[in-house]
Amino acid sequence: MPHIAGKKVASGHSTIIDEADKLIKFLYRHPLVAKIVTGEIKSIEHGPRRIKITAIEAGLKLMIRGVNARQFLFVYTAKPEIIAVQLEEFWQKKNRSLKRTV
Repeated sequence: MPHIAGKKVASGHSTIIDEADKLIKFLYRHPLVAKIVTGEIKSIEHGPRRIKITAIEAGLKLMIRGVNARQFLFVYTAKPEIIAVQLEEFWQKKNRSLKRTV
């Protein structure tokens, strides 16, 4: 599993699941994203990859489900609607399922 670091990334959990790697790189480069906080990784049963986007007060909460693990990401932004739409487009380009609750 890859590790991340940088000024936009909180240092609590630096390990990320493979399915979140390109997504975090996309968010890191985005000018509207102020900060990314990665959550713990939990092993789960084998299943399809998908993402769930939920609006929170400070931005977005993402639940990324990989084949055998899931991880939460918190994206701090003043424009969560714009980020959510762009995340949806980015994820769908990868031909993965999406559940959006924004």
